[in-house]
Amino acid sequence: MTKQPRTSGPFVIRAIRPEDLDPAIRLLNREITGGVNIFRLIPFDDAAAQRWWALHGSGRYQAIVASPAGEPTAEASAAEESIAKGGSPTVMGWAAVVPHSAYEGYDRTAEVSIWVDERFRGQGVGKALLRQLLASCPERNLRSLISRIESNNVASLRLHEACGFVHSGLLKDIGEKFGQSLHVAFLQYWVPDALPPTADDAAQG
Repeated sequence: MTKQPRTSGPFVIRAIRPEDLDPAIRLLNREITGGVNIFRLIPFDDAAAQRWWALHGSGRYQAIVASPAGEPTAEASAAEESIAKGGSPTVMGWAAVVPHSAYEGYDRTAEVSIWVDERFRGQGVGKALLRQLLASCPERNLRSLISRIESNNVASLRLHEACGFVHSGLLKDIGEKFGQSLHVAFLQYWVPDALPPTADDAAQG
């Protein structure tokens, strides 16, 4: 996944680079230690970060990031200033897909992971990342994406719905974190023109 960066307002969506690894993992670790939107309890250490990079640094499951656009706009300057105050490089958010299962029959289905730095939420970063991820599905040879979302994460639910995901189910009391019993909503997206013909299609053809 090495396409040219795509400009979207005051930021660009591009493939992850080696220098993005530390800020991407710091963003993920803040979510792990500070909220229930990810059910992992233990932050990523260096070894875990390297395993993450082995999957998402290149190839079929390469991650994408949002970073401030290079143009000297007021919006880009404000984003860069905010990042500088936070002491982290220019990763406003990132998105990736992971294999849904090790079983071969699931090869063309993947799960979505998308995180936006809280300083840049509400600015279209998440939507731009998710739309770019969906657009890359044919190149990644994926036909279906699944997203597991904590049921009270309304912002993420609305984001996925706006990008074409549909609700596929709800698992109640499936997770526990910070003394809370948590539900998980399953949402699914089908890549246009990527599904094989059904039996009904074949009969009509």
